Amino acid sequence: MPRIHLLLPLLLAACSSPAVSQSHFPHNPAVSDAQGHPRDSSTFYFPKVAMLPRHVPRTGSPEADEQADQAKDCRFTLSNASTNLIFFGAPVLSNYYLGHDMYRFLWLRSFERPVLITLTRQGSGATLRTQWLSKWAGLPKVRLSSIDFTSSNQSPAERERLRAADRASRADPEVLRNLAEMNRRAERVPQLETTRPITPLQWQQFERLLQQCRFQQQVTCGLHTVTDGAYWILEAHTAGGYHAVFRHSPDKQDGFRQACEYLIGLSSARKEERY
Repeated sequence: MPRIHLLLPLLLAACSSPAVSQSHFPHNPAVSDAQGHPRDSSTFYFPKVAMLPRHVPRTGSPEADEQADQAKDCRFTLSNASTNLIFFGAPVLSNYYLGHDMYRFLWLRSFERPVLITLTRQGSGATLRTQWLSKWAGLPKVRLSSIDFTSSNQSPAERERLRAADRASRADPEVLRNLAEMNRRAERVPQLETTRPITPLQWQQFERLLQQCRFQQQVTCGLHTVTDGAYWILEAHTAGGYHAVFRHSPDKQDGFRQACEYLIGLSSARKEERY
């Protein structure tokens, strides 16, 4: 009988631990179910940014207007990231604790295919999965633009000649093939996907890099002033809660980038161009 009394607190603690973990997550059924499946294709994966207003009126204050622009840019970028995560078939990590710790790095470069690297630790050990999309998801469709042939310097015959050349160009099979390729839907590239085991020392080293760059204290969206480059988005999903950090082409000396590059170095994307 004394043994039963000793075991009872342990059983209660074990049963209560999932509830403690889940208390750090919002449990919003409008975002995902308890398994992380997004509600639909418009699901926004990043909860704090989802609360930012879509439209902020200009105030005339340079500082306030700059902050408004940053908020708008942050929401736009992470909306694009959410669309790509949908196409990857990735779960929502911010809404429910999924029962095991995960770190997920989404790498969206301007001129290369999207890469998703997921570090997961379960009872059987840790793994690193690398996935690829054929192209950026959610880009607007490309259309052949019309040409204005109403210049006053052109004769009617010249305008008609240009119109005929334009019609021929639009009907060119190579032009149509290129247009179809640009408008092709993004899809996963399963032949490039890899999964490899990760040792406890490698897991510890990655978490050490996160601690060194104070990942949990970093704001979700940082400042950036360039348009091209790459989006580096790292999510942490643990029993203690969720946090995400987005940076645009961070410096090589940046601790956040070094943590992300550690994952890249372990993955099958390690030879990809970094910027």
